[in-house]
Order: sequence, then structure tokens, then C-alpha cells
Amino acid sequence: METVKSLLLVWKNKLDNLYYHVGTLNYDGTKYLFHYTDESNSSRSVNEALKKGYTLHPAFPELNKKYESKSLFEAFNRRIPDKSRRGYDEILEEFNLDLSSDRMDLLRETRGALSGDPYTFEEPLRLNGSQLKTNFYINGMRHRENLDKNWPDHINEGNTLNLEIEEGNKHDVYAVKILDDYGTHIGYVPGIYAQAVYSLVKQEAPIRITVLQTRPNFAPQWWVRVEMNAFVELGSKHYKDDSNLMSLIFEEGA
Repeated sequence: METVKSLLLVWKNKLDNLYYHVGTLNYDGTKYLFHYTDESNSSRSVNEALKKGYTLHPAFPELNKKYESKSLFEAFNRRIPDKSRRGYDEILEEFNLDLSSDRMDLLRETRGALSGDPYTFEEPLRLNGSQLKTNFYINGMRHRENLDKNWPDHINEGNTLNLEIEEGNKHDVYAVKILDDYGTHIGYVPGIYAQAVYSLVKQEAPIRITVLQTRPNFAPQWWVRVEMNAFVELGSKHYKDDSNLMSLIFEEGA
């Protein structure tokens, strides 16, 4: 059975610079499905975003509707380069893709990011047995005053990083810091994962954060990409009632 490709649609509130998981895009190999996160009670769901001034995407005006299409919705398709674009091969190479890559692969790697636009795409948590896995770019690195300007000299591909709950964070009660081997606070777990990762850290689940890629010559939001691996027994009482954690999880092959 082919794995369903899934991506989280994320909206940035420019008033408080917080990110919200407002919707989910799925592709099963034959059709695309999009729906809002209106059934989630996460502090970063579409319901919370609406309270902060978010308005539904004009291409998807109904909150409770599940949208379906045989081709990628144009509102998302325009966010990634077309095969006819000059330099398309170079774009694929830049993101470690090839000509067999589909539109979801391109959305995943480029994050569908447009300059000055509040939407991006991020990966969900993938579950394989008891292994929970995802990857993301470290948030907030440019705001860390104690971050050495020569950080690329000691943060390299393959390095392992550490997580620590930041008690008393006035912006996010679920804030989780990311620290390097020297104990330097270099950034944060992205807000859409924060409540779930906070829960994992609180329950002392084994978690490994590994540097996948560094891009010091890019904009700060592309500086460091990491992979997160955690081992959990989701049937335990610690996790089975955590609807936010569950809303981010997609089983392998499902």
C-alpha cells in the first residue's frame, strides 16, 4: 500500500509572530484532500487562529468541509515551480529532488514559502511502530543574542542537539528550547509541534534531535534543519488522551 503523503498547512500571525497548524493536505497517489484542524483542541489549531484574527483561506471558505481534487489545488500549486520553468532542474538539485519528484515532494522541500506570505507547509509526525519521526527547521535562531555568529563552525550535519522545556515563557506555555552540545540556547521547536514535544519531554520519552542540514547563507528560517526521533507507547495513559499529539501523527502506510 502506498504511503499517503501529508503536509501541515501553517499560518503565521504577524501580530504576535506565532504559528498555527490551520489545515492538513493529504495525497494518496490519486487525489488530494484538504481539511481544516477544526476538530483539534490544540493551542495552535485553526480555532485558536480564528480567535487571533485569522480568516479562512479564500480557496477553502468552509471550515467543516473536506475538499477533494484530482490535481493539486491551484492555491497550493502556485507556490511551487512548474516543470516548464527555466532552471527547474537546478531547483530540484538545490532541494535534493529529481525528475520523479511529485508536487507534494516539492511542497515539502520548498515549504510552499512565498515572500511576505503568512502560509508555509511543514511535515507531520510519522509513526512507525513505536517510533515517532519528523523533521523541521529550528525556529528563532536570529533572535538568540547569545548565538555565536560563527555557529556554522560547530553546528554540523550529524550533530545531536538537546531539548529543554522553557518554564515561564510568556508567549508559549509549551515552549521547548533547543540547545547545542555546549548548552547554548540556539532556538526553539516550532510552535505547531511545541505542545506535542512538551508532552513527550514531560513524560521523559527518549528523543533524539539530529542535525540534517545547515544553510548559513540562507535566510534564518532555513539555517538548521533537524530530524526528531522519539520512542513512545501511544496506548499508555500518558498519551492516549493527548488529542494535540494525536492530531499531528500519521501512521506509516496509512
